Amino acid sequence: MSYQPVIGLEIHCELLTDSKVFCSCANDFGGGENTRVCPRCSGMPGTLPLLNQNAVRLAAKAGFAVDCTVNNYSAFDRKNYFYPDLPKAYQITQFEHPICTGGYIDVCTGRRIRINRIHIEEDAGKLVHDDYEGVSMADYNRCGVPLIEIVTEPDFRSAEEVRDFVSMIALRLKYAGVCDARMEQGSLRVDVNISIMPEGSGVFGTRAEIKNLNSLKSITRAIEYEIKRQSEILDGGGKVVQETRRFNDNHGDTKALRSKEEAHDYRYFPEPDIPPVFITDDELEEIKSSMPVPPHIRKARYINEYKLSEDDAQLIISDKEFSDFYDGAVEIYPDYKLTSSIMLVELNRLLNDSGKTAGDLAFSPRKLAELVKMTAEKKVSNNAAKEVLKIMFEHGGSPEQIAEERGFVMSFDENAAEKAVEEVIEENAAAAGEFKNGSDKIFGFLMGQVMRKLGKGANPQIIQRILKEKLGKE
Repeated sequence: MSYQPVIGLEIHCELLTDSKVFCSCANDFGGGENTRVCPRCSGMPGTLPLLNQNAVRLAAKAGFAVDCTVNNYSAFDRKNYFYPDLPKAYQITQFEHPICTGGYIDVCTGRRIRINRIHIEEDAGKLVHDDYEGVSMADYNRCGVPLIEIVTEPDFRSAEEVRDFVSMIALRLKYAGVCDARMEQGSLRVDVNISIMPEGSGVFGTRAEIKNLNSLKSITRAIEYEIKRQSEILDGGGKVVQETRRFNDNHGDTKALRSKEEAHDYRYFPEPDIPPVFITDDELEEIKSSMPVPPHIRKARYINEYKLSEDDAQLIISDKEFSDFYDGAVEIYPDYKLTSSIMLVELNRLLNDSGKTAGDLAFSPRKLAELVKMTAEKKVSNNAAKEVLKIMFEHGGSPEQIAEERGFVMSFDENAAEKAVEEVIEENAAAAGEFKNGSDKIFGFLMGQVMRKLGKGANPQIIQRILKEKLGKE
């Protein structure tokens, strides 16, 4: 039988605060086990949580980034359960009154994925398993790290849609300064709720939850495996059990962890030690106005107004600093396509070779705009522009000054060009004869010889015209 997957996501994102959500311990990645933990974030008796206001601000920014309604009122609850990585046996979260509701993202297939809610909560610690000794050890450094959980509706119908959605969520959160979205470090983790139903049916099947997926590749593989596993169960006349499962990256399969809990199993009740959060309309407007232009809006502008290709627009927005630099340059000199070409080809190559980012550049967007203008106005050739850009990348400086000092300014001296052409034809009589006899490919060689004589300031348009005239091809 053919089946249709039905998928919803719970995405946990670590917030970019300096300290944890309810204490002053540093919110950093790495470090020795249990070196960033205190009585408050480990929930020792007699301690009280103190809410990090910046975590609330970042959660509101996350809501605006995905078109949510950010609520004026939200409140915290206790989610009661005991795991070894949560020493106080409950998690502070938001259940009844989350900070954000609604929202959506349109994915690659055109489907609109609805966001149910975004709420703030604290992270748990982690277990370090020693298979050799047969023991598990708890590292509580991550206890109390501020999270938002983004909960979607079950609107996905393929792994491709999930992959696209997670990529866009990660990019939007990075632009907003909410989360660095480093999945390999666990700062963005995805739980996938997946069921299948017969094609054409409107009745959802029994779902399984796949926990803590931390790469786009793992998400895709886990979904594909789970569709296959549930299909085989149903085809064999069995029933899918509602449960929580773990994806094994090495084996490419999922294994049962525990039966899937429902909300009532956690015995939620209001957190007595944290007062409700009130955000005024003025405060929300100030937060919203402080946010940068998001990536999907920039991409639409690049394609519709600047007439860039979709691929080029996507490459530019894939890094906020790079996109900011591009925007700064074209605001000064609006040659959108030439600026895009220089940045995506030459500048990207220099950045990749050096390991730097656009934020490390030794020159400003204004200086790049000056170089683009010089190139567009034929003051320097395309090849000379590459040389100037490389010098700017390594040492900074003015493109005009660099071009003057290095002899890159394009020459319009037709007499000098004509003399060089005549010398090259004389020195390469055989090649010139081949061209006259129909071997067009030899023309590039002759052009190169003339440009070598004239140096970096050679004007290829003038050389090409004179060369053709002298060879009788004009």
